[in-house]
Amino acid sequence: MSFAREKRLLLGLLALLVPLPLPFNEAITWPVLLLFEAAVALFLRRAWLGQERWLPNWALNLLGLAYLPLLALDILATGRAQALRPVLHLALFGILAKLFSLRRERDKWHVAIGLFFVFLASMATSVHPAVVLYLGLFLAAVLGVLVRFAYLHLLASFGHRELPGVRLPVTRFLAAAAAATLLLAAPLFALLPRVRSPLVFGPGLAGQGTEPVAGFSDETGLDGIGAIRGNRQVALRIELSGRHPPPRLLRLKAATYEVWEGRSWRRSGRAARGSLLPEPFTGFRMGPGEMAGEARIALEPIGSTSLVLPVESLLVDIEMPLLDLDAGGAVRLRSAPTRLLEYRVELAERPVLAGDRPLEDAAAEPALDASGIGEEIRALARAFAGEGSAAERAARIERRLRSEFRYSDEFVGRGGADPIHDFLFRNRAGHCEYFASAMVLLLRAEGIPARLVTGFLGAESSYWEEGLIVRQGNAHAWVEGYVEGGWALFDPTPEAGLPELSPAGLALLLRQAYDSLVFLWDRHVLSFDFYDQVRVFSDLRDFWSRLLAQLRERERAAPAPAEAPVEEVGRAPEERMGPRLWRPTVAVLWALAALAGGALAWRSWRRRPAWSATLSYRRLRQRLPAAGFAVPDAMAPLALAAAAGRRFPEIHAEIERLVGRYVEEAFAGRLPGPDGLAAARLERAAVERALRRHGSARGRRARRRRGPR
Repeated sequence: MSFAREKRLLLGLLALLVPLPLPFNEAITWPVLLLFEAAVALFLRRAWLGQERWLPNWALNLLGLAYLPLLALDILATGRAQALRPVLHLALFGILAKLFSLRRERDKWHVAIGLFFVFLASMATSVHPAVVLYLGLFLAAVLGVLVRFAYLHLLASFGHRELPGVRLPVTRFLAAAAAATLLLAAPLFALLPRVRSPLVFGPGLAGQGTEPVAGFSDETGLDGIGAIRGNRQVALRIELSGRHPPPRLLRLKAATYEVWEGRSWRRSGRAARGSLLPEPFTGFRMGPGEMAGEARIALEPIGSTSLVLPVESLLVDIEMPLLDLDAGGAVRLRSAPTRLLEYRVELAERPVLAGDRPLEDAAAEPALDASGIGEEIRALARAFAGEGSAAERAARIERRLRSEFRYSDEFVGRGGADPIHDFLFRNRAGHCEYFASAMVLLLRAEGIPARLVTGFLGAESSYWEEGLIVRQGNAHAWVEGYVEGGWALFDPTPEAGLPELSPAGLALLLRQAYDSLVFLWDRHVLSFDFYDQVRVFSDLRDFWSRLLAQLRERERAAPAPAEAPVEEVGRAPEERMGPRLWRPTVAVLWALAALAGGALAWRSWRRRPAWSATLSYRRLRQRLPAAGFAVPDAMAPLALAAAAGRRFPEIHAEIERLVGRYVEEAFAGRLPGPDGLAAARLERAAVERALRRHGSARGRRARRRRGPR
């Protein structure tokens, strides 16, 4: 095989590998990838068959001109926000054009540069842990291609033009080099400067996949939550301490809606207190009360500006300059997070339902908006509520809905012109948004201010993490009504319609293990920022201080409070959820290190030189100088045997036999049998014992000559 043909095949194989992660993150579409891979496969077939007809320069120029209108259409179709996709399409087209025109040596380097650009795009748009496997494969492939290119260049310098029939033994070297590169990259990643935002934004690049998620926006329909009940992606993680609700009843508020538009709900647009400003050294105060517990929350990017909080929240400690509080008491951020968001919340014993006090003028009060309330709904509300206070009437409406209607998700996406009317008088079945919307309208028909609330209900314990997991499928809708001078919480959905927790078993164990891996990747790789680097240096400083103290054998005193690093301003390092999750990671790393050490030891043991007469002779030459007998490099074996025999007469016979076996093996080619090897081992052991005695005696004589110090 010619060198040019070999290089074409190597570049083609590398081109097959480079763009594989791109469609998983929607940087390009699957049809584009399949078309590119098919074209590369055609190129590999031509190269393997040795076809030498490649595109000339004028054909390349025509292809470039023909692609210009396609590039313009591509840019117009994707828009400015997705400029990465047309650029990647152009790069893939350029690689294919150069592959089919590989005539000169420098053309191969043009292809290599294009492949490296696509590799950077694959890495920059990939947020899944599996990208580490891709990085390892690509690294090993690139090292193999470079070594092979160097090998071919070396052969060419000696005048070769065809590959010799000799296999290049570099497989182990390439594997070790790739592993060493990845191991070296880990500490460099932890120490080198970085930016605090993702490198590339695009469709599907938030790591949440393509399933519907609870993106609590300014408007919500009646099918949003019903459509995501089967979504098992993690929405947030919570660590609870102190007094708090049980995990099954944990309720987290995300958004409130007051304006009913016949088929959907919309925020009123009013703000209860406008922008919240943090209190000095504490956080954002949500309401008055005594702290009973604490929650540490890690919120995944869910495509929403809502800050998900337990309904018992008193104070929010988060690294934000300000927060927005809407009329329903839900907290919003100024922009949707694109990375993991961590914050601490102080909890009260009871729900703290903040929000505006309803206006006395019912016509101007959104929580009393009569839109969608006809005479039939008013009559039904009167029948359900009965007589009594607002709290008693609201409780009766809640009880009637829970007992006389059934939960069903068969109506998801099938709402008619008046879905709530159909729910109350025809179907008498629906999912949680139907129950909550119906109760809001029934309460308003009774003159009780009410609003729709969306968030999450329930959490599951994790086998792998210290805390609780709330999944997208835990999304839920309920009601807040204004009774007895304050807002109260009502949930009219029957028990069968409440979010279900995953049943315990092997499937849940494996799912949680995967979720924990993704979280560790997100927290310690994707979201690893400057403050984490400060903590790394702080931990190294503390470790070095403790090590010095132990080496100096000082008594361990109570540690003085160290100056807080930059990350600890207003927030202690132990308040972040990440470090606790390093424990299983460190254990896994130690186990991997132990396995690697064992593998290296086993490999060294397997690769040790087999014992032979030649090896015994070499060790004899190495041991003689320590016993006081200098061995010149030019001394022949028989001359060495004669001189060493005169110097050490007690082992003269053993030395002669050992050297004789070496001469027979090295010069006559007669290998000793099992009996000969056994006898040679005994001879070598006797020689080494005698030489050690002579060496020890020589050392004692030298010390006596020097005398006492």
